[in-house]
Amino acid sequence: MIKKQVPMIILLILSTACMRGPEQVVYTPDGFRREVSDRLSHQFAGIGTISVPGGKGVTQVVTAGSLVTPPFELSLRTKEGLRHCLKMGASQQERFNFLYNCLFGHSERFAYIADSTLSADACFQNHQGNCFAMTNLLVGAARFAKIDAYYMLVEDIIGNQAQGDTVIHTNHIITAVQIGPERRLVDFIPNSKRYHYVMLLSDVEATGLYYNNLGARLLLERRDKEAETLLRVAVALYPNSYQIHNNLGVLVLRKGIFLEARQHFLTALKTARFPDLVLGNMMKTFERSGNMKAFELLRKDLDKAKKRNPYFYLSLASREYRRHNYAGALRLCHIAKRISGDVADIYLLEFRIYGKLGLKKKQEKAYKKLLKYEHFDKDALPMPEVVDPLEIPVGSVGGNP
Repeated sequence: MIKKQVPMIILLILSTACMRGPEQVVYTPDGFRREVSDRLSHQFAGIGTISVPGGKGVTQVVTAGSLVTPPFELSLRTKEGLRHCLKMGASQQERFNFLYNCLFGHSERFAYIADSTLSADACFQNHQGNCFAMTNLLVGAARFAKIDAYYMLVEDIIGNQAQGDTVIHTNHIITAVQIGPERRLVDFIPNSKRYHYVMLLSDVEATGLYYNNLGARLLLERRDKEAETLLRVAVALYPNSYQIHNNLGVLVLRKGIFLEARQHFLTALKTARFPDLVLGNMMKTFERSGNMKAFELLRKDLDKAKKRNPYFYLSLASREYRRHNYAGALRLCHIAKRISGDVADIYLLEFRIYGKLGLKKKQEKAYKKLLKYEHFDKDALPMPEVVDPLEIPVGSVGGNP
């Protein structure tokens, strides 16, 4: 593949509505190893050695030992290679600008390859990677430079791949860098659309999605046994991910284990922000397998599962808001809250509705709830500019941070 400049979108969004935040977001390497070891204690014996193609001439090797190594961890060799990118005496803003330009400011430094999900080390040493690989590298490098950096999952972008009777989900991951009260989102895929559904991930959850991508690659290659091993690892690290449950459903359905497939698909529908996409993905899977009778038997259960998903009602509420039916939108928000009261997007929509209705006290209450569950910017600027990114420019494409 011809090397090209790694593009970037920088978004200055001071409050991005997130789903319930994880209890712990950032882990030290030792803390990460302890947490992952606890979650995978019953799986290490069956891991063996799994080789996953990682792009142009690169193979990612997974072993029981590598599972406890964070994908963002930098080796001594990589740290030495990055030292000239550090400007430790400067402000955080200057340090980040210098680090980013040093790493990604040269057009020939890295090649973007869509199926190259690599660790930070592998990305740096092989000068290639996809959005996940480069995010691993930037998170590791930023933390090395004493800058707060995190993983974020963009749910506006759904990665679907189909091959034969298999349809799988992968993830679009970006980097969040916190500099004082400002959050910068660094995206390595050029995309001019505005993000409205960006979720903070813990290091452990992000690692679950990392192994989801690797397992999905093997699933497409019909290396089912190895794919299942990695997807079981992924779901142990991130049990609430609808993408991982979707892929496990596809895998076990292909093995003919109908009941377990049903359970994974139902779990995916309960947690997906866009449940209709999961239904559509399932439809493709059943169509490709020729098992439409089984799909019809599941349809009633699936519809019930979708309606137990707060995002199902939130999407309906958003539609009523766009139609200026504010009373109807509020009723649907209340239903969503009864299902799950810690989804920040609900309070963001309520804030907007109460603003349209001129109900200032209720608007302020919704704003306080939003900050409570947003779990990221505790030093956000005064409302309303903070919580309504629809009115804020989306930033620049290809520019410097």
